[in-house]
Amino acid sequence: MKLIKSKKGIRLAIGIISDGLVGLLTSNIALWLPIGIAIGAALEYSKKS
Repeated sequence: MKLIKSKKGIRLAIGIISDGLVGLLTSNIALWLPIGIAIGAALEYSKKS
């Protein structure tokens, strides 16, 4: 099976966008935006192989 390598920063962007949307839906974007950045950074760091 051939793996597709994603571009640098894609996982970070996914974390920011998804938690940004959650923040908009819950009217608490100030809380969810930093959480999205942290989750995206964790995804980027964990997939460095």
